[in-house]
Amino acid sequence: MKRHTVTLLSALLIFSFALSACAGLIGAEDEPIAGDFGPQYSTQEHQTRTFDALWKHVTENYIYFESADVNWDALNDEYSARINEGLTNEEFIALMDELEGDLPAGSFSHQSRAERIETDTADTSTYEGIGAFVGFQAEDVPHIVILGVIEGSPAEKAGIQAHDSIFEIDGSPVLLEEGLNAVERVRGPAGSSVTLNVQTPGRPERTIEVTRAKLVSTGKLEAFEITGTGYGYILFPPINYEALLEDVLNSLQGFTTNKKLEGLILDLRVAGSGRGWPLEELLTLFHDGGVGEFYNSAEQKQTVAVEGQDLYSSQSVPLIILVGQNTSGFPEILAASLQANDRAKIIGATTPGAVETTTSFYLPDGSRIFLETTSFRLPNGDEIGNSGVQPDILIEAGWDEILPNNDPVLLSALELLGLDK
Repeated sequence: MKRHTVTLLSALLIFSFALSACAGLIGAEDEPIAGDFGPQYSTQEHQTRTFDALWKHVTENYIYFESADVNWDALNDEYSARINEGLTNEEFIALMDELEGDLPAGSFSHQSRAERIETDTADTSTYEGIGAFVGFQAEDVPHIVILGVIEGSPAEKAGIQAHDSIFEIDGSPVLLEEGLNAVERVRGPAGSSVTLNVQTPGRPERTIEVTRAKLVSTGKLEAFEITGTGYGYILFPPINYEALLEDVLNSLQGFTTNKKLEGLILDLRVAGSGRGWPLEELLTLFHDGGVGEFYNSAEQKQTVAVEGQDLYSSQSVPLIILVGQNTSGFPEILAASLQANDRAKIIGATTPGAVETTTSFYLPDGSRIFLETTSFRLPNGDEIGNSGVQPDILIEAGWDEILPNNDPVLLSALELLGLDK
């Protein structure tokens, strides 16, 4: 069954906050209309109607409702009783927010009406921060892990780089109970400063001051030929961007111009999917045939199959995929599908299994919830959402443990390609 304990999974942020949903999002024109007409309800009755609507969506649509280790009846009784005691509107909103902690981690989130309106009207093309993509590591000391930085950002100018760790923010340590919410303390208006205790792997901690700026969120693929080999290496960024697939194709073309590509390494260790991540297009490059299926709680299924295209030896080149605890979403499906079809070997750490997609639902009080409604299974029945991607070669090396010129996961990939030659 889906892990139900609160796990502190790494996520992809740029020191900003955004919510996204998959198909099923109700447009603003379909928003419930508020007014002084129709039946009049007391505050408690209105809260009860809102909670009942929320609960109906959970019971009918939550993908793991039947298998999650949750006493649903007891939870419903507890929340209903607290509403019946009498709550102010502010207390009711807090109670709905509290539900997030009582449901399986990552399965549910709640926005009050005011928060929803603020999110819907916010300009998401820019944000204010330091310009870093981050994850969270609970062990041994809780800290933020830098997955990558935006070129030209305050983070890069301050010397922060991928694999670094942040242990303190303005003199206060990153706390276990904060998780990734600790990045909220790094955010702030452009022109203001934040002091960070940062450590680069293999070096002592240092204190730096970073001046925040207004930034545009951008991703960038990294690709190069590994010196002294015929192998190509492609590192996928933490976020999707419009030209991602084009850059992959250009990299493959460069690897095969006037030479043979002996092996290809796709590094997905910090890759997370967003809307438009080119899953099917990438599968088409490296596979031909069935892949698996998306399904919901009613066992409605959408089969995924691709018609392969051999571009720049993509269908035949020996393929290694690197994964880790920050690999999430469609990149997990890409890795697991190619592994299941014997197209690629997987090296690294087990992934979190964050392949569920979310749908948003409006509630009678104008608030909105986001709920995991679909998951993915392989043709053999394996549920990535339950187990994550299981590497062929397990190497528990975190992104914050990689030293310059000493990446044990990459070295293992090179050795495996060498053995296959």
